[in-house]
Amino acid sequence: MHVTGVEQIVQRLDELEKRVAVAEREREEYRALYLETMERCRKLELGILASKSEHLPDGGAQLSLDVLSMVLGDRRRAELEAALAEANAEQQIPAHTRRKPTGRKPLPEHLPRVEIQVLPPEVEKRGLDAFERIGEDVCETIERRPASFVVARVVRPKFVAKDRPRNAETEVFVAEPLELPIPRGLAGPGMLADTIVKRWQDHMPLNRLEDMYGRDGIDLARSTMCGWHAALAEVVKPLVAAMREDAFKQPYLCTDATGVLVQQKERCRTGHFWVLVAPGRHVLFEFTRDHSSDAVDDVLAGYQGFLVADAHVVYDHLYQSGDLVEVNCWAHYPAPIVIRRSGRLCAFVAAFSDSRRKITA
Repeated sequence: MHVTGVEQIVQRLDELEKRVAVAEREREEYRALYLETMERCRKLELGILASKSEHLPDGGAQLSLDVLSMVLGDRRRAELEAALAEANAEQQIPAHTRRKPTGRKPLPEHLPRVEIQVLPPEVEKRGLDAFERIGEDVCETIERRPASFVVARVVRPKFVAKDRPRNAETEVFVAEPLELPIPRGLAGPGMLADTIVKRWQDHMPLNRLEDMYGRDGIDLARSTMCGWHAALAEVVKPLVAAMREDAFKQPYLCTDATGVLVQQKERCRTGHFWVLVAPGRHVLFEFTRDHSSDAVDDVLAGYQGFLVADAHVVYDHLYQSGDLVEVNCWAHYPAPIVIRRSGRLCAFVAAFSDSRRKITA
């Protein structure tokens, strides 16, 4: 019995050693297969995600097929090759053909034309009567005349009646003066509009406008133009007030502020420009000396509805009464806050859709 037990133990040890050897051999094989797979995946990533200089040459599809066949087995390799060929046939991109040039676009017909006729030296020498005209070559180029100023001389004749009584007071008839944006001003509407468009739309400062008008032959000081614009600001106040009133009737407004330097004698100070946008209708600007809650109250005084603004603390007190509903600005708020306030966002989207329907109607 003792000998039999020892033989069984030896036999079991031999079996265990064989199993360990097989396990070690399989481990090495799987380790080599794993390293090979990781290397192929690395090359596949280089072919897809790496910079252009590191892309693999053509044949990346074959590399992908090798990886997939290694994972799924060789039995499905034929199926994968057939599917890949079919996909390549469906996604075949036609060869690019360069479009033929269509030639230069014709110049607009509304532009005035000045015809310049150029004769050959022989024709100029012998005269037109010695030749027969059989055709012509025409070439059009764009030219620009220097800008010109026009003095509008308004004449208001005075009249008296021929049959007026000799001994009575003479009545003189004269037309009323034409209305100007700036009473008794030097500039008419067209000139004023030109200075405003160039300064505010084309972003030309007054010192450059002074030089430009000087080249066109008129001395116009920048201080004069600045005075014109200050006077025009008073003229358009009713229009801006009407725009503001209509904007505040909209279901939502967008606002933001940016700091600007304001010139002073000793040193510049910082002011703030606020923009109020009623999408599709108005864009309004307000200036305040500081960026504070009081400034926000002045800019948004009287508005009730949805307000699209950033997360600055100067807006927080507006939402306490419920007259203004905070609509998160996705450019400033992180995603968790947007999700947490999704109810307000849904309400804003509903209000926006409703307002678009009203505007369209």
